[in-house]
Amino acid sequence: MMMPGMMPGMVPGMMMPGAVGGCNLGKTKEVAQIKAKGKDDEKVNTVFVGGLRKSTTEDKVVSHFSKYGQIDNVDIKRLPDGTSRGFAFVKFVDKDAVEKVVEAKASHMIDNKWV
Repeated sequence: MMMPGMMPGMVPGMMMPGAVGGCNLGKTKEVAQIKAKGKDDEKVNTVFVGGLRKSTTEDKVVSHFSKYGQIDNVDIKRLPDGTSRGFAFVKFVDKDAVEKVVEAKASHMIDNKWV
């Protein structure tokens, strides 16, 4: 016996193809891909810098990495009391700068420490 809204060959409890919980799966995937793409685009311009001294300042990080390209932002991660956690994220304006930084990975020294 067919129930209202069912297609021939469907059994009770079966969903329409492409629908999840009453929404269109294709549209959900598309929205997720757009959101993920925006995050990925941002990550392409960002470099993780680990091994920083607790005393290293944003200015020292900027002065080191600015020779590879224009820097948009330096975010040194800190504890609630303000002390550095020893790592940072450097966001460049252009993704070509990131490629230059990665190519020169053996020459990154800040405050006499390899980072």
